Amino acid sequence: MQQNYLTISELLLNCEENGTAPKYFVNEKTYQEQKSSFFGQPLPVRTEPVIYQSNGEEVFVVSDLHIASGRNSVGIYRGTENFFADDSFYRFLEYADNVKKTTNALLVINGDIFDFLRVTEYPGKSKKIRPVKKLKYLFKGQILRNPKEPPKEIIDDEYNKWMNELAKIGIIKTREDLENSISEKEKKFGLRTDDYKTIYKLVKIKRGHPDFFKALSIWMERGNKIIIVKGNHDLELYWPAVRNYLRLIIAEAIAEKNDKNIEDVLKRNILPNITFIDDSVEIDKDFYIEHGHRYDKFCMVLDEPVLKNNPSQMNIPFGSFFNRYLLNRIELFFPFLDNVRPSGNVLPILMRENFALGIKVLLQHIPLLLRILLTNFRYVRFMFGKVFWFLLAILIPVGLVIFFNLPVIGSLMEGISKVQESGGIAAKVLEFAKSLILLIPSYLLSRLAAWFHLSEPSSLDKFAKLRLEGTNYKIITMGHTHNPGEYQFKINNDHKRFYNTGTWIPVIETSTAEVRQDKTYSFLHLIRDATGKLRPANNYLMQRWNDDAKRADLQVLVERK
Repeated sequence: MQQNYLTISELLLNCEENGTAPKYFVNEKTYQEQKSSFFGQPLPVRTEPVIYQSNGEEVFVVSDLHIASGRNSVGIYRGTENFFADDSFYRFLEYADNVKKTTNALLVINGDIFDFLRVTEYPGKSKKIRPVKKLKYLFKGQILRNPKEPPKEIIDDEYNKWMNELAKIGIIKTREDLENSISEKEKKFGLRTDDYKTIYKLVKIKRGHPDFFKALSIWMERGNKIIIVKGNHDLELYWPAVRNYLRLIIAEAIAEKNDKNIEDVLKRNILPNITFIDDSVEIDKDFYIEHGHRYDKFCMVLDEPVLKNNPSQMNIPFGSFFNRYLLNRIELFFPFLDNVRPSGNVLPILMRENFALGIKVLLQHIPLLLRILLTNFRYVRFMFGKVFWFLLAILIPVGLVIFFNLPVIGSLMEGISKVQESGGIAAKVLEFAKSLILLIPSYLLSRLAAWFHLSEPSSLDKFAKLRLEGTNYKIITMGHTHNPGEYQFKINNDHKRFYNTGTWIPVIETSTAEVRQDKTYSFLHLIRDATGKLRPANNYLMQRWNDDAKRADLQVLVERK
């Protein structure tokens, strides 16, 4: 069916202002600067949640999908992708729709539905050729051209696709505008957080995860609803254009399947039934939901949601810089490194698996921290509290020594790699030295991070309990930590429950012999009791989707002292 995208863009442009879609409410208290204690965890200002009336629907809650660019044109995932559960999520929503006892149901995706930090492509991105390999192309007359670079017509097609998708929601950019907007730094680390660049990332996500968006479209076509809570990896949902493009993606999938008019689908199925939440939401007065990153020093956003001196860019937190400038590049070699729990074991594991790369990462920590010092002075001062100036006095001279000796360090790393590849006695000696000597600094670095409370919290239960105090909430849920859990608190003789819905991405547990795959695909299902109040199904226990058996099982959780 022929679609009039000019009318559609006008409909989307003002949908939240004119009441066609729920308003996006930003609580300014969410971004007030916190006071850092010496080594303690600061508590965010308590904010008022968005009030949501569910109209009697059952509720399903998941969190932390971390969807990035998915499969490429030949069906391969990039190393920065973590979400491989498109088909499983599709079947889970089929189950949820079939098992619900109410006419309609509400799906809550509680933060980090997307991982915009890990989408690092741009139009025409090619695989970098190492200097040694360039010599091979010299003899073939190809030295001036990267043979891995896509043909010009493919690059042009990517830009045209980007331009067309932007035009659908009323953003008009020329090919020259888009090409000139991409800096050399963005080509190395990924596009920045402008709304139109985030939409390019969503174009890549949609192309790489078609079944995920098909699942959402079928869910909404059947009359169900969705709440999307913003997390720390999808901060760009703050932009109206990004929210509108996501609405459009789902509407297009419904319209294409049923040969319907997109405008009609938007008005009937999409706009009234998707709610975007900036911070927290309260459902039916007794169920409270927030993502939980505000209780993590690494991930809380200080001050305004956008940069004061550059309002086209998001104010991203401290931990996001590590993802953008360090982890993304490492995960091209070790795709699941950021999935290691506890996170303090990341560096020792890397050094054991790839000694040269581990040393390189260790040495890059200090220059990276110096970069953050220069660009995010307030964040680092907040992170380190009263020891900030002491730490600065150590890092600057060490960083300068490393900077002026980078050629020597590079040669050393190259020599280490060659010795390792030789497989002789020298390689065995190096392996021994690696185990006994150079794991020491990595251990000290991880302990230093824990000492300064730079490691992410493994549980948010104490913060959930504080959030429950003085409220009428019976149930609270968060995500963020990727560790599913359920807790019961007795507050003023009233029993309240907290659930952490974990994650849908792989987690590598290194501290115990736990079977971590039994803790993924977790979800919370809330049904209605005899009085119409929400309560967790299955005797208040959390569940996980068992995709092999096509059923929901009880989540296995073990108490720890």
